[in-house]
Amino acid sequence: MRRFGLLLLVSLPFTVAAQGDGCAVNSRSAAPDLTGSWAIEYDDQISVEVNIAGTVYEADLPASGGEFTIVHDGRPLTFNLDCSRPEIVCPSEAWPHTVDIEQREEQFEHRMIVTLPMQTCSTPLRAPAEGECGPGTLNPDCESVCDGEVSVHPQETFGVIGEDGSSFRLYLGAGIATNGINCALLGVSLADADLDNEGSADDGDWTAVAMDSGLVTVAYAGGCVWAGDPDMDSELEAILVGASVTFRTGFTGARK
Repeated sequence: MRRFGLLLLVSLPFTVAAQGDGCAVNSRSAAPDLTGSWAIEYDDQISVEVNIAGTVYEADLPASGGEFTIVHDGRPLTFNLDCSRPEIVCPSEAWPHTVDIEQREEQFEHRMIVTLPMQTCSTPLRAPAEGECGPGTLNPDCESVCDGEVSVHPQETFGVIGEDGSSFRLYLGAGIATNGINCALLGVSLADADLDNEGSADDGDWTAVAMDSGLVTVAYAGGCVWAGDPDMDSELEAILVGASVTFRTGFTGARK
């Protein structure tokens, strides 16, 4: 498999893209109509960010994923984002090439439902141990943790159209938290986009016709996608379990 070297990130944003507004979940104001089937087109690459104890590295991968290597504290570390792995949800899978959107609640038009590939755990979830979650960890909200295998199945996913109707945010990393080794999506996993609308709330015929500046973000614990020796020493294990690897790709959408 092709490998891609990484450079130390100094101060450079990955992609100029939409920042979805998820604050209108309980709004009763009008929202543009997104209901229906949408065709999604993606950028031809995935941007990668590796964060190890505050040191951040970046790279670009093809849309199908690949291996990439960093050198951290003199150690080469190779990560493997293989989109064919059954437990891995790549950006173009988290928000597929065709999506069907519903707005089911007449009183809450800003709420949107999309059926997407979502993750489940093969074993009962457990409460995180003391010190395993909270601010500064990969599980800041202390969600229940999966210690089993992660699999992917179609599931309804919740999103929110912004109060002014100009953007949306879809929550991809929901339901289970990583133990640092499995490939459960982190809570920062999102799909955002700006909306091009026709009509207005005032005339009662407000319809979204396109999605622009879209950005899909999926993130994992570093130990999940590390492709090195599984018998790693305790120091290296601690580094990778606490590290995060974030993948982003841009998209646009059009009504079908």
